[in-house]
Amino acid sequence: MARETVIQELIQRAATVLPVSGEDLLLRGITAEAVERIFALKRAAARLQAKYGSMEALEQRIHDEGVSPDDHTLYTDLLEWRAIRYELNELLRFLESV
Repeated sequence: MARETVIQELIQRAATVLPVSGEDLLLRGITAEAVERIFALKRAAARLQAKYGSMEALEQRIHDEGVSPDDHTLYTDLLEWRAIRYELNELLRFLESV
């Protein structure tokens, strides 16, 4: 059986046992995953904030000190922080639309 068929059957079975529709089950699952991801991203952002203070401070440090050819940690952390910020914005926009 195809995975999609198994999932559809599981949703139908759950909807017969639980007092919610299959659509509500899907929506709750998607929302729960998005919220879980938001928490993980916020933890990662907090770790970077504790390390550098702010993204702007990190950018200024890179500007002032440059990036060592042997150690790209500053630049890697900046890229990670930017990616976190972008993904958080996308997830929040997604949740607002649900």
